[in-house]
Amino acid sequence: MNDQAMQDCVVYARYSSHAQKDTSIEDQVRDIEAYCRLNNLRIVKVYADRHLTGTSDKRPQFQQMMKDAAHGRWAFVVVWKTDRFARNRYDSATYKYRLKRYGVRVLSAKESIPEGPEGILLESVLEGSAEYYSANLAQNIRRGMRSNALNCMVNSGSVPFGYCKGEDGRFAVVDAEAEVVREIFRKVAQGVPFVDLCNDLNGRGIRTKKGGLWGRNSFHSMLKNETYIGVYHYSDVRVEGGCPAIVDKALFLEVGQKLKTKKNPQGRHRENGEYMLTGKLFCGLCGSPMVGVAGTGKHGELHHYYVCQKRRTERGCPKENVVRDWIEQTVVDMTLEAVLQPDVIEWVADQVMAYQEREGNSAQLLSLREELAANRKATDNVMKAIEAGIITATTKRRLQELEAEGSRLENAITVEEAAITHIERDFVVYWMEKFRGGDRNDKAFRRKVIDTFVAAVYLWDDRIRIAFNYSGSRNTVDRRIVTEAEALAGAAGSYKLSAAPP
Repeated sequence: MNDQAMQDCVVYARYSSHAQKDTSIEDQVRDIEAYCRLNNLRIVKVYADRHLTGTSDKRPQFQQMMKDAAHGRWAFVVVWKTDRFARNRYDSATYKYRLKRYGVRVLSAKESIPEGPEGILLESVLEGSAEYYSANLAQNIRRGMRSNALNCMVNSGSVPFGYCKGEDGRFAVVDAEAEVVREIFRKVAQGVPFVDLCNDLNGRGIRTKKGGLWGRNSFHSMLKNETYIGVYHYSDVRVEGGCPAIVDKALFLEVGQKLKTKKNPQGRHRENGEYMLTGKLFCGLCGSPMVGVAGTGKHGELHHYYVCQKRRTERGCPKENVVRDWIEQTVVDMTLEAVLQPDVIEWVADQVMAYQEREGNSAQLLSLREELAANRKATDNVMKAIEAGIITATTKRRLQELEAEGSRLENAITVEEAAITHIERDFVVYWMEKFRGGDRNDKAFRRKVIDTFVAAVYLWDDRIRIAFNYSGSRNTVDRRIVTEAEALAGAAGSYKLSAAPP
């Protein structure tokens, strides 16, 4: 490039918090400036992301640089090394392709990458090396998680209902939730059906750990989770008495035996067909669950429909039966109509971003960072004492203690940060928008809509109400049902009723 006229470029520099010996922003820029002087490049702007990993593209200055590149004001992005740009081949290839469309090339100040096929090959090798670094970092994270597990600390993932992460990082009992757990185990041991448990808990305003409604599938993982009898388990680490027990072991084993002998515990797939609304559809008149049944018509054809459980077993409810395919299709149509509104999509995206912000600034993570800062300050003080000639058995022992504690804190922070999932806001909007193009006649698509968005459906003979899996003023929708006679008479309404077989 030495023979070319001077061209404009920008600098992108990044400093990773994970690598303690990582070259600083200032050092990177200094090397890049020397490179640009030798190659007739004029730096017009410096983009710098501090303490951000290259494994993610969620870097503010990086994204700003990509936006600015579209305006065509400069021809090159100069990085210190290729791993400053991205540490995985997918992101690197994706963003370099976008820059190429804008007429912008990425140059490395410290790596000699020739143009042509051999340059592409060399660049792939360098990117693979950066990706290996990330894989090695992931290995360190796993090592930190294992270290936590050996000390019975809470690792990444959700904490079971009835527990929270205590101040010491271990499992602690939430008394109010623990009492609900004991109640669930006792009632299952007594033979109370899951659907009755769901109705009771939801009716009392008790919510799951994630704040949602209870469904029939809410109980299986709970009833099999050995954490409730005090067994800590993570990967291949299993410690008896590693966490406080909530449920008596004899009761736990009794419930486990009942689950083994119980027929069709999930209630999803039956010989007479699949009922997607099982555990979510309730009678509007009496509140009982509506269950799927099948019957044969006078010509031998098989019909599937939902019937109020109270009407079926006690003849105590006047609710009419309803055709399975009609109600499932109606729920899907109403759901898509409600959740695919632009303001609802934006609201959901906002809530996801707010949740991630809360998770990224959790009290536990902030506390660990404060402890690490104090640890490093104390370590510096001991080092200053040693440099001043104060070398005793006490200072040596204190330094070793501080270094060990610092290593533990770094592992804990790495684990906490690794547990935080970063999703771009645009992806949330894109993911929701994808439902617009779904085939409503496809059974798998209908099931996905119901499983994803629908919390509960309440059905009367003349109206329907759907509660969705998110909070806020738009989380329910009510519609009147138009009967066949009203439809023929031209009555206004939202959904036409399809009568069930007798």
